[in-house]
Amino acid sequence: MGTPLILKTTSGGYDGHGQWDINDIADLAEMKKHWPNAQLIVEKKIQFTREVSVMVTRSANGDITTWPIAENNHQHHILKTSLAPANISHQLAQKIEDIATKIATALSLRGVLGVELFINESTEEIWVNELAPRPHNSGHYSIEATTISQFEGHIRSIVGLPIPQIECFKPALMLNLLGDELIQARQALANHPEWHFHDYGKAVVKQHRKMGHITVLGEDNIAKLLNWAATHQEGTEDEQ
Repeated sequence: MGTPLILKTTSGGYDGHGQWDINDIADLAEMKKHWPNAQLIVEKKIQFTREVSVMVTRSANGDITTWPIAENNHQHHILKTSLAPANISHQLAQKIEDIATKIATALSLRGVLGVELFINESTEEIWVNELAPRPHNSGHYSIEATTISQFEGHIRSIVGLPIPQIECFKPALMLNLLGDELIQARQALANHPEWHFHDYGKAVVKQHRKMGHITVLGEDNIAKLLNWAATHQEGTEDEQ
C-alpha cells in the first residue's frame, strides 16, 4: 500500500485514541516497539480538502430528513469546531445528502445517524469515513440553530412522530471546550451574551477531554468566537 498510512484498533477508538499515523518506514519501526495488544486495521491516507458530516433520520413511514451539512475541523484528531452550513458547492451538498439518504434507507434507520465524510472539492470525490448511529458531536449546533434539534429528531423517529423539514435560522458555529478551556469559558461567559454555553458537568477536568461546548449564530458572532478560541486554549488558563 505504501505510505502514508493510518493504523486503527477495530474497536474502542475515539477522538484519536487507538489511531497511529505511519508516515514512513521509520514510523513503522518505532510503532513496532510499542505494538498494542489489539487487532488492527490499516488504511491508506487519502487527499481531501474538507471533512464534513451530516445528521440524517428516517420517519416510521420511511421519509428521510437531513440536517444542514457541517464542516468540521479537528485538533489532534479531536473535533474542535463544526460550522453549519458547510461552505461547499450545491452539487457536492446534493451528493452528500443523496449518500446519507441511501444509507438511511438501506439500514431501515430509526433514530438519527451521523455520517462523516471526506471530500475533495477539485475532483468532487467523496468518501464516507465513519457512521455514528446516535446524536453526534458535530450535530450539537442544531440545538439552537435549527427548528428541530438532532435530539428531538432522534426521539421523533423512534416513537413514530412526524419529522418536519429542518430549517436553519442562521449560520452556526459549535466550539468544543477541551480540558481547562471550560474553566476559561466559565470566566468569560458574563461578557458574551451571544454564547449558547453548554457545561457538561463532568466531575474531573482532564486534558483533551470534551468538557462542554459553545454555539453561536450569525457571521459576526462566529468571527468573535473563533477569535476568542484562538487566544483561549488548553493550558493557557493561568495566563488569562
